[in-house]
Amino acid sequence: MSPNPTADGSGDNDSDGGGLSRREVLATQSMLVAGSTVGFGAGIASAEPRETIENRVSVDPHDKSEEPVPDTLFGRLNEHYGDATIYPGVYSLHVMNPTFWRVPDYWFSDEIDAFYEVERHETLPFPWEPVDGSRASFDLRSDGERVAGGDSPHGTTGYPRIAVDEGTDGAGIKQRIVLPDNRTLGYDLGFSVRGDVDTVTASLTTLEGDVLASTAVDVSGEWTRYEPTLELDEKSGDEYVGGAVADVETPYGRYALEFTTDGTGHFDIDFVELAADDAVNGKFNPYTVDLLAEQHGTWLKWPGGNVTSQYNWRDGIGPLEERTPRFNHAWQGMQPNFFGTAEYLELCEVADLTPEITIGWWDNPDDWAEERQILPEDAADWVEYVNGSSDTEMGALRAEHGRADPWNVEHWGVGNEVWGDWQFGHTSDASEYATGSEERIGFDEYAAAMREVDDSITIIASGWDPAEAEHNDNPWNETLLDELSPEQLDGLNIHRYQWGLDSAEDVEAWKDDHDADDWDYSEVIVMAATQLGEQLGELGDLADEYGHEDDFYVNLSEIGIFPTVAEGAPYPGPETMPGASYVAGVLNACIRETDTVKWAAQTWVPIKSWVPVKTDDHPPDPNPLRPDGSVTGLYSAVFEYDAEWHAVDVETTGASRDLPDTGERINPMADVPYVDAAAMQNRRGEELALFLTNRNLRARSEVTIELGEWYADKSVEIVRLEPAADERPLPHETPTSWDEPTNHAVEHTIEDVDGDGTVTLELEPASIARLFVDNDRGRADIIGDNGVWPGLDGEENIPIRNNSGPGRTNGYGKKNGNKKKDRNGNEKKRGQSK
Repeated sequence: MSPNPTADGSGDNDSDGGGLSRREVLATQSMLVAGSTVGFGAGIASAEPRETIENRVSVDPHDKSEEPVPDTLFGRLNEHYGDATIYPGVYSLHVMNPTFWRVPDYWFSDEIDAFYEVERHETLPFPWEPVDGSRASFDLRSDGERVAGGDSPHGTTGYPRIAVDEGTDGAGIKQRIVLPDNRTLGYDLGFSVRGDVDTVTASLTTLEGDVLASTAVDVSGEWTRYEPTLELDEKSGDEYVGGAVADVETPYGRYALEFTTDGTGHFDIDFVELAADDAVNGKFNPYTVDLLAEQHGTWLKWPGGNVTSQYNWRDGIGPLEERTPRFNHAWQGMQPNFFGTAEYLELCEVADLTPEITIGWWDNPDDWAEERQILPEDAADWVEYVNGSSDTEMGALRAEHGRADPWNVEHWGVGNEVWGDWQFGHTSDASEYATGSEERIGFDEYAAAMREVDDSITIIASGWDPAEAEHNDNPWNETLLDELSPEQLDGLNIHRYQWGLDSAEDVEAWKDDHDADDWDYSEVIVMAATQLGEQLGELGDLADEYGHEDDFYVNLSEIGIFPTVAEGAPYPGPETMPGASYVAGVLNACIRETDTVKWAAQTWVPIKSWVPVKTDDHPPDPNPLRPDGSVTGLYSAVFEYDAEWHAVDVETTGASRDLPDTGERINPMADVPYVDAAAMQNRRGEELALFLTNRNLRARSEVTIELGEWYADKSVEIVRLEPAADERPLPHETPTSWDEPTNHAVEHTIEDVDGDGTVTLELEPASIARLFVDNDRGRADIIGDNGVWPGLDGEENIPIRNNSGPGRTNGYGKKNGNKKKDRNGNEKKRGQSK
């Protein structure tokens, strides 16, 4: 399609979710992001930088959705990416490979990620290594006398024996680690030891070997468990620098955990745990718990994601020392399985989140993976373990593991992206997945087995992004709706990722074809969220046609934007404000289609604690909260307000652009307005909440909002989430600090609606706004919570500027906009759950 400039002078151009698999794209994401700096492409056919465009948004409060807008639009995916997303991103385990699992030789030797370049030792399981200068010999023993590790058929789960010759001091093993010493200097250590030396010393040291905390324990010929707390004398002073998207100083310090002896003889070590002493319930990263609360998260999806297809739930139950470590075939790395069913559900209780468990669909694994097989009876057993009374077989097992009462989890799914060839157990035949074949067991049998255990649960199936399914000429969703009855199927699980085109070369060709530049490409990727809403609405209509009218819903359970870009081009990922604008557009689409879309979740818990894979440019590393997280907080804060919200009709006109056909997820679409909007009104027909985003990356938009006569002269709270950069076209900046947001800022004002029922405001490129119109009490009714991450110091002092008319005062807000508070109005402290 050739460019077709709109009235405001902008050219058209497009981007697409190409054919790369999720695994392939996430594995290369960090390397692509290395080019996320400012640069101009050729053939710019758009508005000049800083030119103002105009848009108009008309709100019709009389045209409301039948169903209320649910707060379950603000979920998170909690998947086991690599080694460190869960440990210690969610679960406070600050050592890797705690049960000394050795990767088989026929697997890649470097696929267990570490924070540093660690040479793989010929004997010690990675990333354990000898203490510097240690004159000792090492043996990994798998004689059945180990303390922990379960039964791993692939690889060796053992324990190291450290043999020390006479006259050797400080011989032993170590692991280089990163600790959250910005929060606490105390760390709860657990380890089991035996041997014929007198003592073993456990120490936290600097990387140069200076001891900052240590304890010596007596050793005997029998395994003895020790659980001391190590209190650092001071921080190491060695701040870790790295990053998934840039080299950023982190708030964490570099250390080593050592086990040494000065004696002669040998000692064995096994089952090592190291948790921060401020971990919530002794288990959970308080920073993550805090952010889940601050972002008003409402539900949590687990165990995946791609991990689902190879996850055996029995690996993650019972005493930690009995759990089997597994190689993570989806994302690489080793999973000790310390974060299993009980821990996940405890986290949901701590953070006030609704759980949703997805069961894998892999009934036909090869012999090498037979322990990963997931049959209908396995699914039913998991439901019984979670929901059954202690009188049942699995409920009794749960009680034996320390939980007498069932968790009563209502929401379940079977299968993850089973149409994708990167998925274990995948099929391209929707009928085979729905009702089985000669070789496979269908969804229907899984659902029947699960409901036989608990008929109160809801079970959703693995749907396919409608745009991608159409591109592949596969009537996947239609087949599921046709072959599965409403009694079998409660909904479809849909994922939407904007990958962009397949390669940087494809992007360059696309720009040439459309006389476009890199900002055009970014704009179209971001604006495709509008199209998603229409596609999901059509999916709801299709469900109605097949008799799934009652209670059927779509769960948009993975939302992400990780596009391929041209070399050196700006990258509109979730770390940037264009990425945040995309997420706002997706949330707007979900609100507009609330009669169909009941659940939604962003990929990753609120902070990307560690990246999925190690790259040459950027090692695995924690990153500050992304602006898309602030967008989530901006939207979800409204649902903390005590009201039942219904979507109302909005129409947006004015400056627009065309979206050309660019592959699997973006179809041709003419005259798509740069400004996207969604609105909600409370059940009583009073308060109104409106969300806007400007997807033009060169020009601000002057937006006139028609609210209607009833809202004339009323007060309106306006929160703008804006890019910090003044340059235009907008640079796609990423966060560079943990102390405060650096690539986005907030403006918080109270205005009056004009006498004709309109409000006019300016939206900078890639900015997002929330309007909250008062309830006719004569003064502003405010939410107060602006959603913006305040930085690790937890302080935020953004005053609400009152520009309303005489006699107006701030009031009736649940929060003051300055400090985060819990639901009881108390100032929230780190690690405190909702």
